Amino acid sequence: MPCAASCCTRRAGMRILLPAWSVPYVFCVLRWRLSAPNFMRARNLLLLVDGFFMTGEMAPLFVRWSLPHWAALGIVALAAGGLLWGCRRLRMESRLLVGKILGGVFLLTFLMETFGRIVREHWEPWQDRLPLHFCSLMALVCFIALWFRTPWACAVAYFGVLTASVQGLITPMLHDGFPSAAFFAFFVGHGLLLISALYLPAVLQWRARPWDDMRALGLCDAYLVLIIPVNIWLDTNYGFTRYAPAGTVLEYFGSAPWYLLTLQIPALVLLRLLYLTVRVRKK
Repeated sequence: MPCAASCCTRRAGMRILLPAWSVPYVFCVLRWRLSAPNFMRARNLLLLVDGFFMTGEMAPLFVRWSLPHWAALGIVALAAGGLLWGCRRLRMESRLLVGKILGGVFLLTFLMETFGRIVREHWEPWQDRLPLHFCSLMALVCFIALWFRTPWACAVAYFGVLTASVQGLITPMLHDGFPSAAFFAFFVGHGLLLISALYLPAVLQWRARPWDDMRALGLCDAYLVLIIPVNIWLDTNYGFTRYAPAGTVLEYFGSAPWYLLTLQIPALVLLRLLYLTVRVRKK
């Protein structure tokens, strides 16, 4: 599930093959039993789902702070509050089971999103369809955190989602509006990220170790450093390292890529405040 979505047009009949090193292409090679006819059936099914959720021939454009946007935020807030409140009333064994179910949902949605981006050739070029968006990778981190409860994954999931991924809910980079499938997929995916980040401390009683916030920031910065040459090579904007999307908070921190440096100061403050709420308290 990505933080940004772009739309482009392509000449009819043009087919672009994914490079062998890309994750989606490797996934399809490993699933070689999915023959060409079955692949086309799956592609047609996804397009049929898109068509079912669209009104008319084209989906309406997404408008920030419109009624559908506010409604989506309200539903996410109610779902998060209800799930966390209900799960806190369960025994720890049941809480762990629900967490693993959430983790399994993340893994399933990641694979479905990756496959969906492969078959929807009319949406965007293959360079923009790779699962390299920050929130796509955070879905995998949340899966590891909820399924295995690995300390580093729990820290990155909590701090990364609540400082970066949550911005996707506030200022979505979304082209298609309600009632398109992309609209539902975006808010369901980002809503699940928020729920998982809160589920770790509120339900599973995870607590941050000293300097976990700084370690999480270091891993997030490592992602930005590694994605910069990829963006230059592919002419993409994963992690928003090349330019700030219109209407996002990044526009207030200077020009790219220098805002990645100026963002470190408010990020440090916010991470430290989040750490204080989940740190291990001395008895």
